[in-house]
This record gives sequence, C-alpha cells and structure tokens, in this order.
Amino acid sequence: MSNQSVRDKALMLASEARRIDLGQQEEATAVAVSSRISRLRDKLDGLRTTLQAARRLNSYGADIPLNNVDEGLDRFRQRAGDGLPSKVALDGAARTVERVENQVRQALREAWRAWCEQCLAELRRDRLVMLSADETAAAEEALADLEKLRRGDPRAAAIQQFAISHRELRAQLDNAPDPDPEVLELLRRLQVGTTLDKLTPADLQLLYDRQLAGTVEVRRRAT
Repeated sequence: MSNQSVRDKALMLASEARRIDLGQQEEATAVAVSSRISRLRDKLDGLRTTLQAARRLNSYGADIPLNNVDEGLDRFRQRAGDGLPSKVALDGAARTVERVENQVRQALREAWRAWCEQCLAELRRDRLVMLSADETAAAEEALADLEKLRRGDPRAAAIQQFAISHRELRAQLDNAPDPDPEVLELLRRLQVGTTLDKLTPADLQLLYDRQLAGTVEVRRRAT
C-alpha cells in the first residue's frame, strides 16, 4: 500500500469523523431546541388558560389589567429571526411567559375573591325563610355550590357557572317576600330550641300559613 493511499484514507476517515461529529452535535442541538419549544408551548398554554379566565371575569365587571400579556414577544421574534430559534431565545421567552402568567393569575385570584364576595353579598338570604320547603332546599344547595366554586380555581368555566347560578338564585330571592317580624321571631325561637308546650296554636298556624311547617323538624327529647 502506498503512502499516498494511506494519507488519502486517513483524510477520508478524518472527514467522515468530522461529519459524524457535526451530525451528532446537530442532533443534540435539535433535541435541546425541541425540548425548549415544548416547554415554551406548555407555558403558553398555561397563559392562554389564565387569560381566558381573566377575560371572562372582566366581562362580568372585573378590571384585571391585561396590557402586558404580549411582553417579550417582539424580542423573541427578533432573536428567533426567520430560522430555528436559539436556545437563549427560547429560554428567555419561556421565562417571560411564565412571569406574565404568574402576574395575571395573581390579579385574577384577587379579582375573583372580591367579585364573589360582592355577588354573595347581593343575595337576600333573609328571604330564604319565606320560600317553600322544596324551594329552600334548592336555594341552600345553590348557595353551597356557589361557595364551592368560590373556593375553587377561577377557570373560565367555573366563572361562567358561578355567574349563571348566582343570577338564578338572586332572581328567586328578589321575588320572594320580605320576612315579617312574627315569622323571624318564631323561627329564632325554633332555632334556639323550644318544646311543643311553648308553641301556641297561632304559632303553628303561622307556620302553615307561610308554608314553613315542612321546614321544621320535631324530635322527642331524651328523658
């Protein structure tokens, strides 16, 4: 074998080694970039979900500021250029999206808490006693659902459900009559606890007249 052929083969092997090395580097870079793109996509999905909830709550009168949600987008576009975004550009974009999403989510939670408290304060709960037994049970169940939604995560669907349930319950209570002092006093006595001998025929008639007899449970006291 000539010296020339040995040198040529060595050069060919070196070239092939460089090609393989570059290919491995490119593959590693592609994997790293793909991982960062997935991370950025997850962050964007989280921001999108939070924005949907914030916009839904704003449609019901809240005032959550959303003017900074595109922060960092132009800079990312500039860094990305027309080709594959760099790892630095992707990492920076993911951090920016996460920071913006955290800010919006915090503002959303505060606005949600205040809005729920305001909505619940609008309900004429004192009129519950003027509803029939079935209506009272349904209204109390609706109140429990509202409280459960209030304590939960403010997603767009939960906000919508709260608004619908609140509107229906408020309409029902607004249409109910004001409780008269006699009824309130009798219900207070029953709530504290009393015995049948202390209830007059007029008391019992009042319960039947106001369709409240079905809301009173009578039990024999242990002796």
